[in-house]
Amino acid sequence: MASLMSPEESAGYDDLTRASAIPEFRDRFLANRQWAAMVRTTFAMTMLRGSEKSNVIPPEASAQLDCRMLAGDDPEEIAAWVRGVIADEHVQVTIAREPKIPNLSPPDTELYKATGRRDAAAGSGVVVAPMILVAFTDCWVFRRCGLHAYGFSPFVIDESELQRIHGNDERISLENLREGVRVYTEMLEGRWRAHRLAARR
Repeated sequence: MASLMSPEESAGYDDLTRASAIPEFRDRFLANRQWAAMVRTTFAMTMLRGSEKSNVIPPEASAQLDCRMLAGDDPEEIAAWVRGVIADEHVQVTIAREPKIPNLSPPDTELYKATGRRDAAAGSGVVVAPMILVAFTDCWVFRRCGLHAYGFSPFVIDESELQRIHGNDERISLENLREGVRVYTEMLEGRWRAHRLAARR
């Protein structure tokens, strides 16, 4: 990713552990919400429940937090931290469902390399690099079954479109939709041709 940035912007990205100890770099890095969410566990309050009527005080109210857990964090430790922040004996904090422990697929498989080759062949100038996805993906399920899985979204979206994901007025352009179908088709056909050639040999 640093290869796409100017020298001034990319300074420190070659060693984030070292650079994050520098206050100026840390502030600049965490100012980008996408980067910030990749390096720490995040919370978003997404559901609130209370009374069914405006003139009735409910016997209980509840709030649900969507927690995106950083790899290596302990779900029970996170729940204990939330309890400590609330610090109210009348508030019960529970984990709503089985935590989805983050997992990954290696970036050196033939499937992964095929993605990079397709973009390179098209002369798109796209850099294919592994990243931490701060959203949910079905890849998580396939990896638990012992399969390699990679998220690949062949869409060119700007910052305003990125901010609308799972939010108000979520959408992509028709141009992106058409281009995405074309890219997926070319990838699948390329893999199929490679498979047929290997079978013939």
